[in-house]
Amino acid sequence: MVTPSASPHRIRVVLADDHAIFRDGLKLLLALEPDFDVVADTSHLDPVKELVREHNAHLLLIDYHMPGGDSSALIGWLKARHPELKVVALTGSRSGVILQQLIDVQADAVLLKDESGAELIAHLRAVLAGRRIIPAEVRSLVSDTDMPLTRRELQITKLICDGLSNTVIADTLALSPKTVDKHRENILRKLEVCNVAQLVHKVHTAGWLNG
Repeated sequence: MVTPSASPHRIRVVLADDHAIFRDGLKLLLALEPDFDVVADTSHLDPVKELVREHNAHLLLIDYHMPGGDSSALIGWLKARHPELKVVALTGSRSGVILQQLIDVQADAVLLKDESGAELIAHLRAVLAGRRIIPAEVRSLVSDTDMPLTRRELQITKLICDGLSNTVIADTLALSPKTVDKHRENILRKLEVCNVAQLVHKVHTAGWLNG
């Protein structure tokens, strides 16, 4: 959804979350602030790149678990191409693996969805002022995690678990199918599983990608 054009002197915000009620709540919260404009929102990852470009967004609030690919890969892509864009990962996940992934791709803040509205606004303003926000609770969850996979392997594991083919994964992550094949072999070997069904079971049992 796209809203009318914002004033050039206000903070242009794009929201990406697959729960409409959560997006609506964020819009109401940000509308109380005198200098925030939500210029677009989406429930899918596919339009995010174009919405950021079209609206010359200052701030992106994005969930981790969304349809359309891998949020962490998208964040990394955006930060590489739009260094002025501030990206805040706002997630309900308490998986240290997921939180570490969001930190690794240089999200400007990694926040849990159980924060209060006042805390969220304070963190957004700190990010816009140039600070990076990784709260103590997020750091604690990350420090308690033992993960045998690299960040790229974890991205591919998530997409495998989502049922994507090697070709689609390669397109999503801008890799060659041969590279994805090699990563898949390494993932199965590291996790000591023989096929995708065993991989999905092990990943979900371990809670690495759980929200």
